[in-house]
Amino acid sequence: MKSTLNSTCIESAIAEWVTILGEPGVVAASAEDFGASTIGARRSIPAVLRPENQEQVSAILQVAQRWQVAIYPVSTGNNWGYGSANPVEDGCVILDLSRLDRIRDFDPELGVVTVEPGVTQGALRHFLDNHEGNYLVPVTGAGPTCSILGNALERGYGITPITDHFSAVTKIEAILPDGSVYRTPLSELGGEEVDGLFKWGIGPYLDGLFSQGNFGVVVSITIALAPVPDTVTAFFFSTKDDARLEALVPAVRAVLRTLGGPVVAINLLNNQRMLSMMTPFPEDKAVDGVLPAHEVERLANSHGVPAWSGVGAIYASKEVAQAARRTLRRLLGPVTDRLVFINRRRINTARTIARVLPGRFATKVLGMADTLSGALDIMHGTPNDVALALAYWRSGTLPAAGQPKNPARDGCGLIWFAPLVPIRGKDVRRYINMIERICPQYGVNPLITLTTINDRCFDSTVPLLFDRRDTDATARANDCYRALCDAGRKEGFLPYRLNVDAMGILNSGDSAFTRLASQLKAAVDPNYILAPGRYVPRIERYEA
Repeated sequence: MKSTLNSTCIESAIAEWVTILGEPGVVAASAEDFGASTIGARRSIPAVLRPENQEQVSAILQVAQRWQVAIYPVSTGNNWGYGSANPVEDGCVILDLSRLDRIRDFDPELGVVTVEPGVTQGALRHFLDNHEGNYLVPVTGAGPTCSILGNALERGYGITPITDHFSAVTKIEAILPDGSVYRTPLSELGGEEVDGLFKWGIGPYLDGLFSQGNFGVVVSITIALAPVPDTVTAFFFSTKDDARLEALVPAVRAVLRTLGGPVVAINLLNNQRMLSMMTPFPEDKAVDGVLPAHEVERLANSHGVPAWSGVGAIYASKEVAQAARRTLRRLLGPVTDRLVFINRRRINTARTIARVLPGRFATKVLGMADTLSGALDIMHGTPNDVALALAYWRSGTLPAAGQPKNPARDGCGLIWFAPLVPIRGKDVRRYINMIERICPQYGVNPLITLTTINDRCFDSTVPLLFDRRDTDATARANDCYRALCDAGRKEGFLPYRLNVDAMGILNSGDSAFTRLASQLKAAVDPNYILAPGRYVPRIERYEA
């Protein structure tokens, strides 16, 4: 009887949504297109709604309340490795916000821009290039088709000067579950301009509820952009000896504390993570899906890959950059085997030299130049999909040349495990041991990146890569994720974000946080129609 009632409510709601959006704005028959995800999650999705403005979003939520039909908003749906466009729970209607793609306002003098959910990294770069916007786009490795707003609300980060993207969000406008509009107090009082220049506003800071939450549908954010510096110089360093990792980690911390202005973030990558960017996966050498240690060593030797590689960027004037290079040599020199500095001029020089080299050497030099050029573009705030090739290492079909990569569409198997790790040598070693012990048990190769998010803490991204066509491999990869979360909880290495199948980790206990979050959710959304299960548990669990 309940199922019939729910079906009737959904049909009635869809009929009203068609009136609001028109036939093209409500997709029922093709809703399964939104069901693909790199983590292997599959949800029952009754329909996909595609509004074009915030007034339609408000009307959609009012209908959802009337019929008590759950809604799950997505910006572009390209949340690869965390669930793509899938909701947390079955039966949610997808609210696809990709048509809300306006750049509402841009101040070229103060460097703040207001964007809607459908504005992608690529679209913002194009806009800035055409409006004399001498600023960096807050890029990530996810590529040009991913939402600026969606990444910021999920607290994504990058290697450009403003590393923490949500920290740059100065103002939020959202539609609450009852269809009303949320605006911050300064804007309500008439101070819209200064509201976009000062993150904290006045009174209790409520904007944070919309980050990793389900308290409203965010229809725009104002975000501060980092200005393009005089120079951008990438630096690469490495050590061949894994035993030097404990000494390398505090040196990285010292770099950030000494050069916190010009150098804002550093990545450390193990040899398997580097190999995944340089060579196809040798399936014939794998044992139960995992490369044996001797095969990893052979591949690393043949490609000149050290135990640990590091990368960062100097954003500064020429004079400051020169001083920063000297400081980097002083701090990293004693704990590394190699430290080099690369800019666009050096890459162009390498390409010129390649023209006079023999064929095999020319190909190698050009390949290296292309890879470095892609990395430098990201450091310059220009998105590309170079890093996205990682998702295809174990499965998936690469799209034709010129077509954007879409790992969910293309059959890739990828789950991100993204825990926080203190920047201390002994803790990093404990963490590495945990990853290298657990991943192979589930047929997953331990690919590890450690990215500094400040001078105290790494976020580590471990891509659990698998063949999504293989149901057993998919199940093992998801089991691996849960095993890593369990072990990480005991060791103190907890994720900074969760995928749609892992929300129960946060909601697994009775705590002051879950009680307060649930009470706030019940007050704002008593019918629990907006993104049920997303980070905040239902209040019923805490009722007497």
